[in-house]
This record gives sequence, C-alpha cells and structure tokens, in this order.
Amino acid sequence: MNIALVTPYRLNEMAGVTTFVSRLQESLRERGHETLVLEPGDDDWIRPVQGSSHPARYTVNLRRVYSRRNVALKAFLAFWIYLPLSLHDLWSFFRRERIEVVHLHCPMPASLYFCLLRVFSPWRLVITFHGSDIYTLGRRSWLYRSLLRLAVSRVDFITAVSADVLHAVAAAYPRLHAPSRPILNGNPISDVAHTGRRTSPQSDLPRTYALAVGSLIVRKGYDVLIRSVRLAKDAHQAMRLVIVGAGPEERALAELTCELGVDDLVVFAGEVSHEQIVSFYSRAQFFVHAARQEAQGLVLLEAMSCGRAVIATRVNGIPELVRDGETGLLVDPDDPAALAAAMIRLQREPALCASLGSRGEEIVRREHSWNRCTDQYVDTYEEALRGRRIVNIGTWARGGRLPGGRRPLT
Repeated sequence: MNIALVTPYRLNEMAGVTTFVSRLQESLRERGHETLVLEPGDDDWIRPVQGSSHPARYTVNLRRVYSRRNVALKAFLAFWIYLPLSLHDLWSFFRRERIEVVHLHCPMPASLYFCLLRVFSPWRLVITFHGSDIYTLGRRSWLYRSLLRLAVSRVDFITAVSADVLHAVAAAYPRLHAPSRPILNGNPISDVAHTGRRTSPQSDLPRTYALAVGSLIVRKGYDVLIRSVRLAKDAHQAMRLVIVGAGPEERALAELTCELGVDDLVVFAGEVSHEQIVSFYSRAQFFVHAARQEAQGLVLLEAMSCGRAVIATRVNGIPELVRDGETGLLVDPDDPAALAAAMIRLQREPALCASLGSRGEEIVRREHSWNRCTDQYVDTYEEALRGRRIVNIGTWARGGRLPGGRRPLT
C-alpha cells in the first residue's frame, strides 16, 4: 500500500505523537509499504524536507479558517484565497505518490482539507485520536468543534490509542457511524531497549532515584509530584526525583521546589535524546506519572519495557495499561498524599518493586510490540479500502472488549 501519515507536529519536536508517527512509518516501510509523512511547514506548497534522518518527509502550511489572534479577518481571507490552490496541490501530490490511504493523527482544523478532497479522491481516510484532541474538545470554540465534526463525518475509519478515548469520541459525536477500533500503542523505545544502543546519562544524577518523563505542562501534574516529594520528606523518607523533559512550566516548577525546600532532592535533567532515555529508565528505582489527563501514556510503555515498576494516576486510558497491584500502583489524580504513600511503599519494598517491573516488562513485550500494533493498522487500512464496517463506534461506547479480552473502562 501507499500511505500518507499526516501529523500536526514536526517530527523534530519532542512529543508523543511525533514518536508514534516516526515509529509507525518505520514499521510500515519495513513491511514494504510506501509510507510518507506530511507535517506542518512554512511554505504553502508541499516541499520535501532536505537532510532529514526521516525518509519520505514533506512539509506544507495548511492554513486555518480562523485565528485566535487579532488578525482573524486576515487569516479568514487568506484561508479562502489559498484553499483552491492548496487543495489542488494536495490532490496532485497524492495522485503523483499513488496514495491509497491518508492517515490523520490528532484531528485538527487542517483536517478540513482532507475531508473536502475525500469527496472526489479514490483514497480512504483514517483518523487516529491520540487523546488530548478529544479530551479538550469542550474547551474549544464553537467554530473549532463544528469543523472537527465535519471532518469526522467524512472519515472512513476511526482508531484511538485506548478504549477510553473511543468512549470520549462516542460521547462527543453520538450520531457518528464510522467503523472504529482501539489500537493500543506500541513500545516507542523497543529498538533501543533491546538492542543495546544506549548512552550514559548525566554523571551528576543521584545514585538512586524515582524518574518522571514528559513535557512540563500543567496536565502532566508535576506540581503534584513535587509536593509528594515534600510529603515523603516530612515522613522522614528522602525521595530523590529526576524529571526529564522541558516545557512552559519549567520555571514555575523550579520555583516550587525551592518554595517547598526540596530543590536538593529534585533534578531537572531537561530534554534528552531517544538513545539516552533508556539509560535514565534503567538506573531508576521506579517510574512516576502524575498526569491529570492521559489517553494512555507512551512514557509508561517506555518505563515498563525497561522493567521499571510504575506509579500512575487512575485517569482516562492509563488503567487499560497499568494494572493496579500487577504491573504498578494506581492513585487518584491531584492527591499528593496518595502519591507520596505509593512512592514510599516502593522505596521500602524492593521485592514488590522488582515484581511489578518484571510483570510490566512481560506485558509490554507481549501486548505492545510494534509488530502487533502495525498489524492492526495494516488490517485497518485494508478494511477501509474494502469499505468494510467491522465495528461501529457505538459498540465501544457500550463497553466492548479490548484486544486480549480485557474490558475497557466504563
């Protein structure tokens, strides 16, 4: 098959979606499928990315029909002026590349282009919801929600990274009848974790530590995590924490560590490379994820694949991955006391920590391999091309079962 993966983020950005798209493209190409990536750019015409380590990578600026800034009228006029030209450029590009499936990741206003093209194009349109795009829908404008509703009404197949995300899609679009299925994420660092391509982490890290990885944004709950370190200290349990990642909350979080008097216990390591991250996981005692909202969490897969026990919040799709008492410990979000208690427990019970990590590693290897994930996407593409409607989205909304017979969240 000839497949186009369309992402709202550039592949050189540090984000879960870009990691996912890169791995999916790599896995599809290994199977002989011609797969290209179309990502945001500054040019109104499709251009190949020169000197990129990613093969078949292209950029294009797909304009929004509206803008949040005070130049809304200018953006509105530019959209309509460039729309026919952009549609023709996309149509010509897909025709030249003989594209059979267009796969959108994180539906966005730019989805409108592909939904319009879908009316008179032979290729099929597949959309994957990764979580934040549907969980934050209620906070979006009426125009944004209307455009997204139009987009999903034209889709041939819908997938999501967890059953909980499909529940959210069904709730947002109760009249949607597109076939759908959840496809659990593959382990994003399997190539590094199991081939030995590792580099040493920073030499100034603590000898033992709890690890957290992800963008420093509000919904990741790092403020709760830092407060839990303070509570552990109050309980006479020194809890050293290493945070890997960067983001707009970095300064506020650093100030919070000073305010709480735990700046000697918390290390902000910044962003690290794909190869380096495995060394951080392998040296950690356990992994902590205090997110207030999470579709599933690629970082949880990474930690579990490295044999680390995990502590995570009981939100959205996380319980579909982390099984409380079996592969990790689940706590309520925004509860630093519960989080501190779980961290203290794993620090004091190394046998439990090792057991949870071993079981998690086994499950990731069995249920979250990229071979399995790619198989399901290939099946989805083939079913979309055949026009088969195997599972209506309402089935998942009523509590269908996940792969392996597990029931999703209800």
